[in-house]
Amino acid sequence: MAKKKTDFTNLQHVGVVVKDIKKAIAYLEKLGIGPFTAPGVKPGSPPVFTIPFKGELHGKPAAWKTTISFAKIGDVELELLEPTEGKQALKESLDKTGEGLHHIGFLTDDLDAEIDNFKKNGVGIWTIAREEGGGGFLYSDPTPVGGIAIEFRKIGKPPPRK
Repeated sequence: MAKKKTDFTNLQHVGVVVKDIKKAIAYLEKLGIGPFTAPGVKPGSPPVFTIPFKGELHGKPAAWKTTISFAKIGDVELELLEPTEGKQALKESLDKTGEGLHHIGFLTDDLDAEIDNFKKNGVGIWTIAREEGGGGFLYSDPTPVGGIAIEFRKIGKPPPRK
């Protein structure tokens, strides 16, 4: 059976790494971008949630936590990410290049096929995380053009929150 070609026609989200997610949200909402949301957050609470991840970083086991918030801009989601605990690709990026564009993200229904496709085409894999419920994501190594990562995300059931 022929493998389905990777589909880059539908950008799902743009990931921006920040030092202080609450300050970033306040600034962007002041500009008129937003509102920012986070699933399961009570009204009146900051629209952020922290997710624990387990996976790989540079091919070695890793565990980390990231604080996240989202805003829709047309059909694309703006994803703000604050690395909050543990070694992770987001923290490496923040330390190396500062705040800014981290990755562009696409959805997939077959994460393993995307991993295989990256490997087959000589694209390094920066990090992979598997989530309960069959979801997960991978980031490519930063691209030689622009230094951004390409993310593929498979949606599963919502991850546990702490």
